[in-house]
Amino acid sequence: MLLPSASGCQLGEKRRTFPPQDDALLLAKADPRLRKEAEAGGSEPFAAIAVYRSDVFLDQSEALAGSSLTVLNEMGRTAILLLSPGQIVPLLKDPSLQKAAWIGPQGLLARLDPSLELDLLARFGAGTEDRDVNLLLRFVDVGGAGEERTVAAAGFRVVTKAGPNWIVTGPMSGLPKLLESDRIVYIEKAVLTDNKAGTERSGVPVKKEVPHSKETTSEIRDRERTNPPPARGDTAIPSPRIPPAGHDNGMSIPPGDDPTVK
Repeated sequence: MLLPSASGCQLGEKRRTFPPQDDALLLAKADPRLRKEAEAGGSEPFAAIAVYRSDVFLDQSEALAGSSLTVLNEMGRTAILLLSPGQIVPLLKDPSLQKAAWIGPQGLLARLDPSLELDLLARFGAGTEDRDVNLLLRFVDVGGAGEERTVAAAGFRVVTKAGPNWIVTGPMSGLPKLLESDRIVYIEKAVLTDNKAGTERSGVPVKKEVPHSKETTSEIRDRERTNPPPARGDTAIPSPRIPPAGHDNGMSIPPGDDPTVK
């Protein structure tokens, strides 16, 4: 079952509009889901993936250390940031940022195997997030037609099923859509090996209970609203280029930025 985002505009409310320069920036650097969040407004934080033009640790540390953002994870030139809708456009105005994409409420990251989260960072950094990847989905039960529709809606196709464990293949960019399903409690990388007997498919077994695996997406949002997740050892990061939510520094698109970069 896929649930709509609880954040953003309610039915009948007017969506936020932006000046032409900001609209162009959203089209050039943000994925459709992130653009939707920026237009809807609101204040609920969420995780997003940001791809910079150079190494995050080596070249972006000073700017991030002086910003109001929180880095949840980073590798190479890619980082997972905790954002609010009002911080999207200011973030995109940073000329060192190449692109950004929505992931979802921070609590949903608990459904990702740590190695898969690193693979997510690596693929976005390499620009290969639209290439197929094999994933092992662990459902709450055996599942059926509804779960197949969920997989297809995220751009994946089913390769094999073994009870509640399904192996699917599709683009890494569709992973956030899978995370929205409360029928999926854990996602990890799958290994496919051809042999004479056919195709052997195996994943790494889950050996411990997944944190918050029994919570729905709405319950995760409610919990994070009243009891924010721990900082995961991350660093809160005030750059004049990335102001706190609700504060726009009025910057236009920097002349050196390339609006054609997707």
